[in-house]
Amino acid sequence: MKNITKALEEIEIKKFSNKKVLVKLHMGEENNKWYVKPNIVKIVVDELKKIKSSPFLFDTVVLYRGSRDSKEKYMQVAEKHGFTNIGDVVIGDGGERVKMEDGGIKFSYEVADDIYKAKDIFAVSHAKGHIITGFGGAIKNFGMGGVSKKTKFKMHAASTLKRFLTFGTSKTVFDKILSLGAKACITGKNVLYMNVLLDITKHCDCVNEALPIICKDMGFLFSDDIVAIDAAAVEMIEKTAGKFFEKDPWEHIRFAEKIGMGSMKYKLVEI
Repeated sequence: MKNITKALEEIEIKKFSNKKVLVKLHMGEENNKWYVKPNIVKIVVDELKKIKSSPFLFDTVVLYRGSRDSKEKYMQVAEKHGFTNIGDVVIGDGGERVKMEDGGIKFSYEVADDIYKAKDIFAVSHAKGHIITGFGGAIKNFGMGGVSKKTKFKMHAASTLKRFLTFGTSKTVFDKILSLGAKACITGKNVLYMNVLLDITKHCDCVNEALPIICKDMGFLFSDDIVAIDAAAVEMIEKTAGKFFEKDPWEHIRFAEKIGMGSMKYKLVEI
């Protein structure tokens, strides 16, 4: 865990000094045990407090029925999982409309109010598999986790509409809408990213039974490039576990690069 502090220094966390910082994360489904644990998030929060910033933890309510489909219920989960012991927790529902058009896709998103207003963001994302995109990391943390419940519904519904199918399969459409949604959330923001490669499961943190664990723990990645950090995570997992992803994990990452969100080329520096 000491390496987290050193890595935060390397990626210049000090640029958040004296600022209000939104810490975007997923606080886990009620019966899921493999989300990023609060002791890891606390290290980030403590380092932010050392530089006199004002961090708060943030996520949005989910579309499906369950333990996180309202602010009140999600806050109960956040408390149960130990995140309210770290500091302020805010759960979003609703947002500000942001119209996006890039890479042949045009879509209107409701970006969560707190993300829309935030100037400084630190993203903590769990690297794992996903039933639709193949892989879920930083891009998914914002593309789905940074928008309103209404937009979540529109995103899933749009991938099945005939007028979108000229762009490819329903997965292709969803991947593109997802990445464009992440761009809607982070454009113009000062963002640093942390991908956690621990408890890497076949399915995402929204699933009660996300097992099996598909490869060994590999630590943490840090970057100021959302495309590079997800590309590095996928390559590390595939190098260790082989081609385990149920769906192509690269489609949404390639599209994110295409629409100018970052670069798939990176240099890995070990600490």
